[in-house]
Parts: sequence; C-alpha cells; structure tokens
Amino acid sequence: MKYILVAFLFLQISYSQNVSIQLKFQNVTDSIPIVVSKSINENAAYFLSYSDTIYTKDNRAELKFDASNPGYLYFVFSKANPGINILYEPNETIILNVSKDENNKYFIHYEGRNSSILLAINVDPIYKYQKFAQKIRPVIFEANRGSDILNFVKNEHKLESERLKVFFEKGEISKDIYEISKLYLETTLANNSKSIIEDVFRIEEEFTKTKLPKSEFLDLLNNLMTEFNPFDDKFKNFTTYAFFDNVQSFTRFMNESGFEEKRYDRGLWKNKNVRDYYNFIPLHLQEKLFAHLFSNDRLNENDFQQFKKVFPNSRYTLYLEKYLKNKKVSDYKPFAFGYFINGKFEYNKQVNSVDITSIINDNFSGKAVFVDLWASYCAPCFQEFSHSQKLFSFLKTNNIEMLYLAIDKDKEITKWLPNIKNNYLEGNHIFTSDKIQESLQKLLNEPDGIYIPRYLLFNAKGELVLPATKKPSEGQALYDEILNALK
Repeated sequence: MKYILVAFLFLQISYSQNVSIQLKFQNVTDSIPIVVSKSINENAAYFLSYSDTIYTKDNRAELKFDASNPGYLYFVFSKANPGINILYEPNETIILNVSKDENNKYFIHYEGRNSSILLAINVDPIYKYQKFAQKIRPVIFEANRGSDILNFVKNEHKLESERLKVFFEKGEISKDIYEISKLYLETTLANNSKSIIEDVFRIEEEFTKTKLPKSEFLDLLNNLMTEFNPFDDKFKNFTTYAFFDNVQSFTRFMNESGFEEKRYDRGLWKNKNVRDYYNFIPLHLQEKLFAHLFSNDRLNENDFQQFKKVFPNSRYTLYLEKYLKNKKVSDYKPFAFGYFINGKFEYNKQVNSVDITSIINDNFSGKAVFVDLWASYCAPCFQEFSHSQKLFSFLKTNNIEMLYLAIDKDKEITKWLPNIKNNYLEGNHIFTSDKIQESLQKLLNEPDGIYIPRYLLFNAKGELVLPATKKPSEGQALYDEILNALK
C-alpha cells in the first residue's frame, strides 16, 4: 500500500512569509494542469480544501503561498512533470528545472537553500516505495526470524538519519528543515516497510515463499509500529496521509494480536464504516483522525454530535460544520459511467450490470483494460493516485483502457467526482458501489472479501489475466508485468 504523502510541521511563529516554488520546463505546451497536494497541518481549514492546481505558461509554472511554518507538499505527476516531493520553509524560493533525456526519462535540477534534501527525498530508495521494496523483499523471503527484518529496517533508518545529520552539520539544510526531515523519514520508512511486509503477509502466494509463520509476521508488524510509534508526542503536530495510515494500521495489528492495551473510549467510533479498535488511539489523535474521516464521508451527522460533546472546544468544529452544511447532493447516481480528461468529467451513461465481467465485455469490447478498485475511505488508494497520471500515459501509449471502479456505498457518491478531480484521475470511471463486491469475490475466488487498493488486468477478449497486479507506485515493474501478460 502506497501512498500519495502530505505533511506539515507547525511552529509557533506569529507571522507568515512568502514561499515561491518555480517550475521551469523545456518545450511543454501551455495550460497543462499540475495538481499540488497541500499540507495537512494545524490549520483546521485544511479538511475543506487540500489541493491546488497551477498551470503551465511559457514553459513555466509557479506556486506562491504564505507560510509561517516549514512543511511538505507534493506535485502530482502530470504531462509536464514527474511526481515531486518538496520540503519548504518560510521566506524561501525553490526552483525546479525539469527536463527529459532521449529516453523520455525526467531529470530535475533543484535550486534553493535546502536543495540537498530535495534531491534525497525524490531519489533515495528509502523514500521511494518501489526502490525500497527491491531492497527489503529479499530480506523478507530469506529471514529466519521476524527480528531479522526489523533489524534491517532499523539499520536503514540509522544510516539515513546519520546522512540527514551530515546535511545539517555542513549547513546544507536549515535546522527547521532538519527537524521536519527526521519526522518525514520516520513516517515514510515505517509506512513503506509496513505496507511491503503486510502485502507479503496477506497474499497467500507471496506468504508461502517465506520461512516465517503468520503469527511471527503479525508480531513483526506490531514491533515495527512500536519501534516507529505514531502515537509518540513528537508526531503531535506532524500529520501525513502515511501517518493516518500508520495510526489505523497499528490499532488493527494490536486488535488482531488480542493485546489488552489502554483504551480511550469516548463513543466516537460507533459507525460501521470505522473500527472500535480506534479507541486504542490517544485522545488528541482521535480528534484529528475524526476530522480526517468525517471530511472523507466515513462518519455521519450523529457521529459529529458525539464529537462535539467529546471535544467541545475543538478547532475543527467550525470547519466540519461548514463542510456538513455545504455538502451537496450529487447529480450522479450509482453505476454512473463517465470519462475524465484534461480536467473535465464527461458523463456517458448508466451501467446496467453489477457483474464485473459483464461491465468489461459490454463497455470495452476488443480492448485490454486495467482496473483500479478504490473507495473514498481507502487512504492507501489515494497514496497510489499520485502515480496515476504516469500510469495513464503508459496505458494510453499501449492502447490499454484505464478504468477506475469506485466500490463505496451508494450514499458516498457525493465524494466520487470531487475525488476524481482533486486527484486528477484521467480515464474511465464507474461508481459501481459496494454492490459489485459479490461478483468480484466470485471472479477472484475470495469469498471473505476484497482488499483495496486492488488492480486487475483484462485482455482484449475480456478475460482476467492478472487478478492482482503490482501497484502503480511500482512503475516500470508494473508496466513490464502488464505487457508480458498481454503477449
């Protein structure tokens, strides 16, 4: 499980200063949209608006904003640029010179007072899911004990921490950037490691290649999250999508293991769309997690009333009330079928089947189709969306259709189109709702339910040739897998 990442470190500074991030290109057309994932931070208004879009003009694009704190943001892959991670601080100008070589591979030259860390977080394997998976997977399959895997991760953390310290001591990064870099490293490494390990643990075909019993894998996951504990006070003002995923995963592992940990039950997690074991989470983090999940429509108005009783002075209340008031009823109904391209969504028709195979054969006859199963409540799905435009470009080049199937409950359709637009998900879209689950479970022979994110590949005959492909974040490995399967 990957993640598209968004973070912010809140410092008590009473004034804001301008930040300018300038992108310079070579031979790109005007008006290419570039989506920027904004910071999750102590500004409670974040939960109402969490992305911006800038546009290319004269081979340039610029993002300008006021900031009183250092933070993180992410430029989503577009037709003009690869995905780019940015750490910034107030009163800073960052220049990104984007170019391509003869093989169409992107290169970026970073300019700015913290350029060393920008290069590291965009290139070094420890920050990149696919590259890190190539390092840790052999360790997982060869390990005789769970501690072998944990020690490998701890050593990787130690080496990169020492490297960050050298950057700071040499004056290549500021103190504020050094502090946020350490938190960013720990959160990213923990999430990448957890996701890779759990993928092996949960997928039977992968698990059978290891030497460890399942009980030891679960112990390993608990020990990993304890080592990089997301409940630690140092993360109090540092929140990322990966962080939210770490928090929820940690409580899930604790629950699976039957741990008798302290619970902070205030009645917030009664809704069937969330989990009772979130009560393991310290109360101040429950407040922030509630705001995040409410703004993603996993909680309802009754839950919100309880939230206001538990947190009568919450800084999130005003904005969550506004979100609730402004929530509009969607014009679309379940099984709506449309196409998103160049920032616009074009409705096509209503699909009449709840069977996945029929949907493919009736609407994509004679075409290979790559399917992304996702839902508004799935944080790892959104993390993978950061790689969607690069994937779409590959699929389009190879005459393969991109199909996103939203498997939310019917009432969640109000979030469908905003999520498509905010994450710039080019391709075909169908809101199939959770009614498609039965046909998916039958097709994939998984009667206990389908995990997401999940990716399927159908050939031009409408036959399922890959029931669980690699993730979009795995880049070329996924592309090679697709091409080989369609030979």
